[in-house]
Amino acid sequence: MPRIQPGVVIAVGNQKGGVGKSTNTVHLASALGEKGYKSLIIDLDPSAGSTKHLGIPPESFAGTLELVTTEETPETLAVTEKLPKGVHIIPARAELSELDHHMSKFIDRTQILERALSLARPMYDFIFLDTPPNPGATTTVAAYSSADWFLLSAFPHPLAVGGLNEALKDIIDVRARRNPGLEVLGVVVSAVDGRSNLWREVEDVVNKGLPGRGFQTKISQAIEVAKCSGRGKTLLQIKGNDKHPVANQYRTLASEIEERVLNRDDFIAGRLTPKPVQADYIELKDENIEDEGIEKPMAASAEPADLLG
Repeated sequence: MPRIQPGVVIAVGNQKGGVGKSTNTVHLASALGEKGYKSLIIDLDPSAGSTKHLGIPPESFAGTLELVTTEETPETLAVTEKLPKGVHIIPARAELSELDHHMSKFIDRTQILERALSLARPMYDFIFLDTPPNPGATTTVAAYSSADWFLLSAFPHPLAVGGLNEALKDIIDVRARRNPGLEVLGVVVSAVDGRSNLWREVEDVVNKGLPGRGFQTKISQAIEVAKCSGRGKTLLQIKGNDKHPVANQYRTLASEIEERVLNRDDFIAGRLTPKPVQADYIELKDENIEDEGIEKPMAASAEPADLLG
């Protein structure tokens, strides 16, 4: 079984909600589990997207709130049963939105994840922090301050790229003030409709603003993803759907992430040559897929210069 020690911490997010960050988190953890890695998801979002996607009723377990306000540990709080192979999760619930009221005013909020992560790193290869879209949320700030990598999620829509712009400004700020080792792992473009070229415009913005941080793999839009979420499963867990094109896209995306993490110095220096992957966006014909319809120009806020800060 492969091991990455100490485990790497990957914050996942965008400062716009509804861009697939939780879907990406649970599917990437599941795909890495198929490769023999062990992943912990810490759900930092009061909306509990990853928690719900994995079929865990948000009010049923102690979780992230207790992790950062008590002496509970990742080992005692992680849900481990009926999950994808190699995946554990510390769940979130709505009460997490009241976190500040549960903490001493003298606590450094940038460090509230440090103890938990120091305990989790020896136990897991990958630790995913599913962050809320609120940039001022205490858990978002803590994730930026503690992570090794930031994985950005975007839909092929101008507003999503605007959210990337804001997230990148915060990454620049936290690198200067708190966490100089934080690096952008990449930008995942998901919900790609092969009948539209809008995703190519998003990809061009990312390639110009963040050279080398795009992925070869794109994640297609598919109604099966939502159906699996409603069942509390990932595509990779359900017989039949585990061979779906989107399931295979997550597998190839996980391989790209694995390569970057294992070759961090070369990747950051631009010396890592990507391995060829079969990652076609595939024009899906499911009649239940919502057609984005009209092509739209990118908004002014999504210009490459903005991404460069």
